[in-house]
Amino acid sequence: MVEPLEDEPGEESLLGLDTREVPGALILTVTGEIDLLTTPRLRAAVSECLDRADELLVVDLTQVSFLGSHGLAALVGAAQESANGRNKAPLRLVVDGNRPVVRPIQVTGLDEVLALYHSVPEALV
Repeated sequence: MVEPLEDEPGEESLLGLDTREVPGALILTVTGEIDLLTTPRLRAAVSECLDRADELLVVDLTQVSFLGSHGLAALVGAAQESANGRNKAPLRLVVDGNRPVVRPIQVTGLDEVLALYHSVPEALV
């Protein structure tokens, strides 16, 4: 079942957030732009999902059209929360060669820090 997270007025066209549960994991699908305006919503959604996920949280970024520095910081923060025992669920990011997402991650060297996968099925294994 896909469950949309609440959008702030006027922001629904900028960032889409949907969650769905599969056996052993919670998947957060992100669409649109992750910038200064939308990062607080992304941060809140990932935090909520980390609280809800029992075994694994997969964040699907394959439909993101822009990833700014604030979004990068939010993803690193979420990875640190997950790694530091806030929740037993590991965090995995799906990027699928999406240049607007992969390029900033590679340029900043975060591909060495974040758990990146090419597809949701790969991240679920």
